Amino acid sequence: MTHDNAPAPITEHGRRPPRARRWVVATVVALLLVGGVTYGVDHGGRHTVPPTATPSNASPASLTTSWRAAGCPSVNEPLRQSLNGDITACFRVPALYTSHLVVALQAYETKPRSATTTPPRPSGPAAGHDVTLTLRPRVATPGATVSVTGTFRASPPATRAPYVTVCWDGCQTGLQEQAVPVTWSSATTFHTHLDVPATAWLEASAHTVTTHPLRSGVYRVGVACLASTPGCAYGPAEAQATIRLNAPSARRCPHAPRCETLHLSTAAAVVGSVVKVTGWAPLQTIIGQPFGYNLSVTRPSPTPSYPPPAVTTTPRSESYNVMIAPRLLRVAASPTWASLGRVSYRSSTSAGLSAIASTVRSPLVAWCDASRIVISGGPQAITVSTAGVTRALAGTDLTIVASRPANPPCVSVLLDPSHRDTVYAGFVAQPGPYAPPLATAGLYTTNGGATWHAVRPPAGSSFADFGGFRAEGRDVVALFSDASTAASTRSSEGTGSAPVPVEVTSNGGATWSPATLGCPRSGPCVTFGPYQWGNCAMNGAPQSLLRGPGPTVRLTVRWTSPSWVSSVNSCSNQELVVTSPHDLLLVDAGSQYLLRRSTNDGRTWSYVAVPLIPGTSAGPAGASPGRPLLLAPDGALLTFVSSPSGQFQELWRLNPGATSWCLVPRAVAATASASEVSALAANATTLLWEQTSYGGATPPSTRHVVALSRLRC
Repeated sequence: MTHDNAPAPITEHGRRPPRARRWVVATVVALLLVGGVTYGVDHGGRHTVPPTATPSNASPASLTTSWRAAGCPSVNEPLRQSLNGDITACFRVPALYTSHLVVALQAYETKPRSATTTPPRPSGPAAGHDVTLTLRPRVATPGATVSVTGTFRASPPATRAPYVTVCWDGCQTGLQEQAVPVTWSSATTFHTHLDVPATAWLEASAHTVTTHPLRSGVYRVGVACLASTPGCAYGPAEAQATIRLNAPSARRCPHAPRCETLHLSTAAAVVGSVVKVTGWAPLQTIIGQPFGYNLSVTRPSPTPSYPPPAVTTTPRSESYNVMIAPRLLRVAASPTWASLGRVSYRSSTSAGLSAIASTVRSPLVAWCDASRIVISGGPQAITVSTAGVTRALAGTDLTIVASRPANPPCVSVLLDPSHRDTVYAGFVAQPGPYAPPLATAGLYTTNGGATWHAVRPPAGSSFADFGGFRAEGRDVVALFSDASTAASTRSSEGTGSAPVPVEVTSNGGATWSPATLGCPRSGPCVTFGPYQWGNCAMNGAPQSLLRGPGPTVRLTVRWTSPSWVSSVNSCSNQELVVTSPHDLLLVDAGSQYLLRRSTNDGRTWSYVAVPLIPGTSAGPAGASPGRPLLLAPDGALLTFVSSPSGQFQELWRLNPGATSWCLVPRAVAATASASEVSALAANATTLLWEQTSYGGATPPSTRHVVALSRLRC
């Protein structure tokens, strides 16, 4: 060593389903959606919120945090509405720091265009409405399927549309069924179909939104988007015919303006528990997001009163925000950070990749530098060259991705707990000729970087399946993914059962042995699964949280996913802290549920209310993938928040038993440009972080090692 100082829906197979049903009235409006749920939006207006019509005898403490136990299909299941208007949905109670929530259906309806507004006109053969529609049967009943045949009288289209939009009661004022498959029997004749609505539907006028009851009469059936031009769904029908509907006396909404229903599975719940919603509403869509209803879960407004339905708009808006069937849910108090008292910190494991390596038993700290690895904390700083990394990957399926591949920077680093000369590191690589996709290359050196070696994957895995290094006692484990691991750890919560392949060294990398991941050396048998690359700027990098059968199992553990916490977004800071042989804390900066606790070996988890971090918002809007958050060995929570000016970072501390955060004075000096804290770690006595500055600051990156005893307020 040297020394120095998210048109038609696509199925999982990439094909459009043969009968995609999407009744829509509204323009698609951008929403803050989490599994089809809109959280925390203030809808304005005056709303009368009746209590839930389904009181429950269950105490909030007994309510489940599992989707399956609550009778819900999965975490990503959107709100569903059947052809007869029945609604089914589920949501997890958000952390909005409130004692009550308003749960309602939300829709966006497009205003019909005024006579002075020129709607977009489709181009091509259909622009002149030279299409004749034939409907069979000409008299229909609710819920019937009507065959639609179209014939071009002249100028057949050059391209035959595979899907069209079919309208009921007007393309601009009634219902639209989008992405309906089309078959062509000749160059001028096409065939499609229409499902007649089986219940009432919403109808927008120039001034408001009303409910149109299902009743007999003559209705228009139209077809649009025959030329598949941009904006075709906003214009009038390109072909039109009439049909008679024979319907029994309307049972839904014949006269009364309020006819919708919404029931909650419980009258009270705790943050994090799953609530099932059922009911009925006028048709606004049949299936598919974001065209249909959203489930809105918000704080009550100061003057809650909802007319039926509640419609809000702005003078320049071309759509209505519609709220239907609001119900009140009481949010019972959760355990608080203050109620935990002083946390008994025993050990911790972090998710994702860390460019800082430190242990509670050693003063040495390893840092990923721009073109080398630096080890500090000893008599003098030590540098480890990365010049041999590219050469070590020759013959593998990986190629280093770096601006300077001759000396690539590492993205993760680990020191061997028993062999001072061995350093393990991960580097960004691509498994093919092009990137993305990306992977992590796992390598190690035993001679200060003079030579590097790639960890050989176990049978069934490849070099690209490397998922991180981890120290277990005196051993170092290299995690890998394979087909069975991916199938189990990416499945819905509480399902799947498979071991995780690893390579283990007990002699500083001199030899490696294939094995499977065992339980951690201390605490419950819960750990993070292999890291897998994701796009942190878009959809994050999900990393599984795994639970095994018991803390004494060291080999061939068949891992499953715990209830509720099945994965984390490892673009953020996540930390599993062992506080007793059966107790765990999960600190998660990328979730609105910043702190969760398990007291039964990770089988179930509950939310622990942490005071709102200064300068942040409650609920999903407050979750920040870039914000560092750490439970330090001294029992305090620590986080960095950008100052109001944005020129420097402020360190905030939540002391054990405290009810509010306090600002640590002079923890970080002001800088001339904006900056962020990109990494956060701690050993027994010190807090470590790397700070990156922007705007041409010199140096662009600085390292900080500060004694925990100094970080008081």
